[in-house]
Amino acid sequence: MLTLDYLRKRLNGHVAAIYNVKEQVIESAGGFDGIVSLVQTKNISPIFVLENSEIGEFSFRPGGFDKTSQSIWVMKMVPKDGDRQKVQQECFKLMKRILSILAIHDDDDEYLKDWEWDRIPWGVRNAGANFTGYEFTLYFSEDTDLTYGPGTYC
Repeated sequence: MLTLDYLRKRLNGHVAAIYNVKEQVIESAGGFDGIVSLVQTKNISPIFVLENSEIGEFSFRPGGFDKTSQSIWVMKMVPKDGDRQKVQQECFKLMKRILSILAIHDDDDEYLKDWEWDRIPWGVRNAGANFTGYEFTLYFSEDTDLTYGPGTYC
């Protein structure tokens, strides 16, 4: 799973639109409404928001797995009388840039070793009248022990 520090480190110097990594790459555990409010409050463009996972799924087959997801929002301000679709296209390019940066990793990378590369859903997001962009979701499937036996108590 990604952390804010890891994401900042990976993106810093590799995404031209990031001029202040601590202000532009932030995190939120507030869900959709919290992120929309945060984006509008920060009033920085572009802004990248890491949404921490608060829901998951266990799977017994094959073996035991803990499946979780994390989203990253890529948002930009639409200038007054600006073209919303053009801004969205810019965010789409930024989203693909971030994915390409994350994809160049070693198998030893502890933050991405459980990343399921085969699907990365994305969708348009709007935060009020003046912010637009994309949210994309990364899925992780971590090997975990779900066995039960005598003396295995929490």
